[in-house]
Amino acid sequence: MAEDCERLATERGLCHGHYLRLIRNGSIEDERPLDRRKNTMCIVPSCDNAATARGLCPAHRNRKKKYGDVRSRTPVKKRAGTGYINHGYRVVPVPAELRWLVGGATSAFEHRFVMAEMLGRPLTKDESVHHKDGNRLNNQASNLELWSRWQPAGQRVSDKLAFAVELLERYLPEALAGQLPLMLELRSPEGI
Repeated sequence: MAEDCERLATERGLCHGHYLRLIRNGSIEDERPLDRRKNTMCIVPSCDNAATARGLCPAHRNRKKKYGDVRSRTPVKKRAGTGYINHGYRVVPVPAELRWLVGGATSAFEHRFVMAEMLGRPLTKDESVHHKDGNRLNNQASNLELWSRWQPAGQRVSDKLAFAVELLERYLPEALAGQLPLMLELRSPEGI
């Protein structure tokens, strides 16, 4: 009999939950409450990973299945992950403590994640993040701009011109020094 259990005893003098524990674990573990929450951490003493089933993290559970033992002395490899490219945008893993910024997702587009971190809140569905220089992989905060609704593809002509002048100043400053005809050719027809 489980001491503080107020549930109706149905099998062998136990409630259904304690009976299942007895069958599965060999003990009713009456000090542990009967709720749906499981152990949050792996029961292996040296492991700080989250438990997903039977009190074990996936690595220790797989070891127990494969070898019959969790092999607690062998360290669990942790791979942070570097992400991947999807349709020209970088997708990165999101740390567990920051997943609230991306709706609980374990990975997110880097530009949207960076913008959400800058704002300190998740982005709404009608907000998009624009890359000022047009490079989808340049996700520095200074290159990102929040737009309030979806915009057509492309870049502002003024942004492109400013970037072109920046490149010329860095790599070919003599092209800018006293060469007015070159600057006039760079101007757009709208006078931007």
